[in-house]
Amino acid sequence: MNKFILLLAVLGLAFCSQNPLFLNETYTTGLVNIGKASDIFYWHFVSRSDAQKDPLVFWLTGGPGCSSELALFTENGPFSVNDDLSLKYNPYSWNNNANLVFVDQPVGTGFSKAGMGELVKNEEEVGEDFYQFVLGFLEQNPQYKGRPLFVTGESYAGHYIPAIGAELVRQANKDINLQGLAIGNGWVTPEVQQPAYGEYAHKNKLINDLQYYAIVKPAYSVCESLIAIKAPLFLIELSCDIGYKTIVGLGKPKFNVYDIRKPCIGALCYNMTNVDNFLAREDVKTALGVSGREWQECSYAVHQELQHDENVNLANDVAFVLQNNVKVLVYSGDQDFACNYIGGLAWTNKMKWSGQADFQKAQFSDYIVEGKSAGEIKGTGNFNFLKVYQAGHMVPMDQPQVALHMINSFISQN
Repeated sequence: MNKFILLLAVLGLAFCSQNPLFLNETYTTGLVNIGKASDIFYWHFVSRSDAQKDPLVFWLTGGPGCSSELALFTENGPFSVNDDLSLKYNPYSWNNNANLVFVDQPVGTGFSKAGMGELVKNEEEVGEDFYQFVLGFLEQNPQYKGRPLFVTGESYAGHYIPAIGAELVRQANKDINLQGLAIGNGWVTPEVQQPAYGEYAHKNKLINDLQYYAIVKPAYSVCESLIAIKAPLFLIELSCDIGYKTIVGLGKPKFNVYDIRKPCIGALCYNMTNVDNFLAREDVKTALGVSGREWQECSYAVHQELQHDENVNLANDVAFVLQNNVKVLVYSGDQDFACNYIGGLAWTNKMKWSGQADFQKAQFSDYIVEGKSAGEIKGTGNFNFLKVYQAGHMVPMDQPQVALHMINSFISQN
């Protein structure tokens, strides 16, 4: 009987693999059961440096409902996809000095499965599911129990990460050693980030003075007020859309909303066809342990279930984790419109916490990488805001060397 129990325990563990298909990068994949009929898929890459000692870093893509494999192949993962569907090594992957895990969450995202009625509807449910995911991940990968852990991501993960961080702090599980949260171009406090669309567009000459003062600024003033009083969603969308569509246009955007220097190509303003085709290959899905599943860039169903979550303010959760000695980095590429740095700076300044006054008074200083100014940073205590120069919404895509320097500095225990 004891041998049988031991066998079952061993079968539940994830064993590292190397596969020429994935350029012999050392990895594991897995599915963690959530609820009655749902699961969350992950793809874990061991550190290229010291896998036994380096911290554990989770990455979450936003949406809501978009797969973290998008970032894996186009931003900070070990490789990208060539036109012939082979892979290209990425020297700036975030697993250079960390054990890196790309997570398809919430349930129903990417390769993950959502059971009937189990799609999440708010950030409390996101946090609860992710806590269960971490427990399952650690059971499958017990070498990481107690290891310094960081949760990172971008865009709508500005909602996910604070909620997840707060839940992990509340649970106070000795196996989960949460050390920090990093939010890239995140959607955290809509009440102040919505009006920043107008200010950013005007500053970057995406609209003229007449459009800004006559249409956009008044529309966003109403939008801000409606969010503040928690007005019905349709009223908020009506007022906010007046400003947004004046800037971006009707139908196809006038510019790439994630990088104002570029045109918008494809549903996500980037051509992800190579990633789509690679993850549709049967040999790839077999190697990942997801045969019979269909991957999608973003799930409309997940997005729709969270529509009433979009205008919720998550800054209180950021403040909560800060007060519990978890460090937080907020970083923003300066060429992003969608979750721009003006809105990012606005919400970080407005957030109420014990260090608010000191943070507001803090001055920016140059952020130096390889002897050059790559951005500007300000902060106090365990909270910092970094603006990255010449980067859009996906900072690791546009400034991979700077992004790697940033994350390595953040996760360093020195």
